[in-house]
Amino acid sequence: MKIVAVGGGKGGTGKTAIAVSIAKMFAIKRKILLVDLDVDNPCTYTLLSSKPEIIKEIYAFKPKILEDKCKLCGKCVEYCPVHALVLIPSKKILFIKTLCESCGNCMIVCPEGAIKEDKAVIGWIKEDKMDNLHLIVGEAKPGERKTDEVMTETIEYVEKIAENYELLIFDVPPGTGRGIYDAFKLADLVVTVTEPTMLGFHDLKKLYSLIRSMNKKSIAIINKYGLKGGVQDEQEEFLRNNRVQYEKIPYDEYMVKAYVSGETVVEAYPDSPSARSIKKIVKNLEKIMFRSA
Repeated sequence: MKIVAVGGGKGGTGKTAIAVSIAKMFAIKRKILLVDLDVDNPCTYTLLSSKPEIIKEIYAFKPKILEDKCKLCGKCVEYCPVHALVLIPSKKILFIKTLCESCGNCMIVCPEGAIKEDKAVIGWIKEDKMDNLHLIVGEAKPGERKTDEVMTETIEYVEKIAENYELLIFDVPPGTGRGIYDAFKLADLVVTVTEPTMLGFHDLKKLYSLIRSMNKKSIAIINKYGLKGGVQDEQEEFLRNNRVQYEKIPYDEYMVKAYVSGETVVEAYPDSPSARSIKKIVKNLEKIMFRSA
């Protein structure tokens, strides 16, 4: 079983559309597990006409304050690192659940045993199966701050079933945070998707700082190549200087049309410039990932 992680420094580069297109192309001949780790805004399923169902709820610790035992000493407030507990003198301890990071300090330091362990739903793991393509979606509860925890639990679930597939594809969220590191750590190959804008270039360099620190093999994709006023020349120079293999997907209205209609461009417009480029990329990935198979 091989693992590819598809990431992008910023949102809007076309990362998910490309990840889903790659998964669909591979699924023609291979058994594929596509995992959406963009838990704040998962949208892989919208490009697959899929309706994934909840298979697991994800929980995190939250304190349950036993008011009849609480002496209002304020120890829990003092040791809460994110100020999720507020002492209202002579009245009660106020719990602000949106600030809680589930560290459990409050329960440990309470001298009266007035705080017990409770739990709150912070997200879900969902799934759908479509012929050779199995989709797993991690999704955080709207407004939930513990997105890394949702990603971690989704990855742990996926690790238990991954051996049943030939290729696992992670669609990771924008950025370089903890959950992204965890996905990259498992990957045999990291595919970075960027766009030829100054912000896209800035975040590409940040992403490659992480990839180099992890000594991971990678391929870059410059999407929307040829965008008017774009900085693709600077991006190509950066990638060449860092000895990174890269591919190009041209700026193409058909990619946008496919996305708006909830389809992949390789299915909706198979002869479009972007679809032809993605097919070429998939052939290259096939050689890289399965050359010894």
